[in-house]
Amino acid sequence: MNKVFLSLVFGFAVIGAIVVFQATKTTASLVLLPSDLEESSGQTFKRIRVAGRVADSAIDYKTDPSAELKFSIVNPPTHQNEPLDPSGPVPVVYKGLRPDMFAVGRDVIIDGDFQDGVLQANRLNTQCPSKYEPASPDNPPQSG
Repeated sequence: MNKVFLSLVFGFAVIGAIVVFQATKTTASLVLLPSDLEESSGQTFKRIRVAGRVADSAIDYKTDPSAELKFSIVNPPTHQNEPLDPSGPVPVVYKGLRPDMFAVGRDVIIDGDFQDGVLQANRLNTQCPSKYEPASPDNPPQSG
């Protein structure tokens, strides 16, 4: 009886692990950088996630006849005071309302499709800067 019980427990554990693996495999996605897309120009990617920083180039936002936001992203710096990498900005088109925290220099995470050199965003998330980051030497904290 002990062997049968242990076999059942082991079988359920294996089946549970397979179900969890299959569920996370379909929802998990690799986060790419704009430079990864630049290296694979000419290819089409469906359902990708890209992390980048809104470039200093023009931001075009219109609401008539439908909301559409056009901008470019570049690789975010790896260190806090490092300048942006201006090489190869990736153009983004997002059909939806502009997020409140959206601005030049803001980090964004974009879910969408990459085709013909343009990232067609289905979802646009902005990351707000952490209030726990140390102040830069150029901009000391205000006492008050």
